[in-house]
Amino acid sequence: MIQEQHDIFCPVYRAIGVLQEKWVLHIVRSLLAGPKGFNELSRAIGGCNSATLTQRLEGLETLGIISKATDQEAQGKLARSIYTLTPGGQELQRVIGAIGEWADLHLSEEEIVKTPCAG
Repeated sequence: MIQEQHDIFCPVYRAIGVLQEKWVLHIVRSLLAGPKGFNELSRAIGGCNSATLTQRLEGLETLGIISKATDQEAQGKLARSIYTLTPGGQELQRVIGAIGEWADLHLSEEEIVKTPCAG
């Protein structure tokens, strides 16, 4: 019982809770390559429906991991949202890099889905 209560306040426990949500690390990995609009981001991560992507982006924005800006160059079109990693989000590069290093050491090529890497 005491251990369970400690886990609730443990920073590692909380971080894993945030990062384990489906699509979160894919979103961060994609944005490490640079800012993207919603549709570009959707294509880059592949397989995530629009409602889920919207929900994840809103959650990441609330946590201060990404920021959302409106493209001012939309000229006569609907305004386009651009998503960018915040400095705190950029720091997740180390996490993604560590996952990549672990995968290189412990997963065979057959187990790794070939996708372009962002850094």
